[in-house]
Amino acid sequence: MSTKDGASTPQLEVRDLKTYFYTEDGLVRAVDGVNFSIDRGKTLGLVGESGCGKSVSSLSVLRLISPPGKIVSGEIFLNGEDLLELTEDAMRKVRGRRIAMIFQEPMTSLNPVYTVGAQIAEAIRTHENVGKKEAYERAIALLGRVKIPAPERRVDEYPHQMSGGMRQRVMIAMALACAPELLIADEPTTALDVTIQAQIMELLEELQRESDMSILLITHNLGLVAEAADHIAVMYASKVVEHADVEELFEHPLHPYTRGLLTSIPRLGTPKDEKLNVIAGTVPNPLRFPSGCKFHDRCPIAEDRCRTEEPELREVRPGHLASCHLIETP
Repeated sequence: MSTKDGASTPQLEVRDLKTYFYTEDGLVRAVDGVNFSIDRGKTLGLVGESGCGKSVSSLSVLRLISPPGKIVSGEIFLNGEDLLELTEDAMRKVRGRRIAMIFQEPMTSLNPVYTVGAQIAEAIRTHENVGKKEAYERAIALLGRVKIPAPERRVDEYPHQMSGGMRQRVMIAMALACAPELLIADEPTTALDVTIQAQIMELLEELQRESDMSILLITHNLGLVAEAADHIAVMYASKVVEHADVEELFEHPLHPYTRGLLTSIPRLGTPKDEKLNVIAGTVPNPLRFPSGCKFHDRCPIAEDRCRTEEPELREVRPGHLASCHLIETP
């Protein structure tokens, strides 16, 4: 899909998204003016510590924010269509069909009393006018597509009969059942061992190449996005603080928070007695965000200005955005 001037329209574009929670303790600005986009067939890694707003951003894209939460303002375009303008009935048709989601722990998403085949078939029949037999046959084909051995037998198994890696593959099969335009993967490998993590990510990349699907990969694992993502958006305390393509960000990290995350990654060959870098403090309570730059109380280079003036996300290098007063624009 292209615009009138010939430029390609992003598969997903989020503009100035604000999602707040109105709690008894006060207003929680969980997502406060977030912008990002994903081109067709590309992967955006949305990274940051727990509590920075990554998952709330993804649930906002699906319009799955429940009270006391509310999407206050912003625009969310899927192939040029603003999802926030759709009726709830229309949005139900988008979920699962045009946008699918997989979660970090499939046992909380799969129903333990139904076979995996029945659950995949149900996902197909919810969005497509097909009979039970065809949906069942497609479920077998999908299990084979995500490389589950003996899919004709596995289709009749229950979630508890499968390993964690197999259950995650079932979730991927269910997500791909209706050939979505966008797949949201929220910490898809956290509960798995390193070998299975690599297999799951290789599978997602292979399926992406086959279908030209876009992926929003949500994780705190920078090592994972280094291998899987085309672009990275780093979130901290409800905002994107840095955004660049993956090679640029790893070679030239600009924001002090991003640098702290990168230096916290364990590397092969590091001496046993050498301690990993840690970022001092914790993500601030969203009920009491600090004034100025939200990272200033953890930042090793903060100045007086950082404590009073909030920096804007701006282009510092070509295609590389960061929000920090102390980064000079060339």
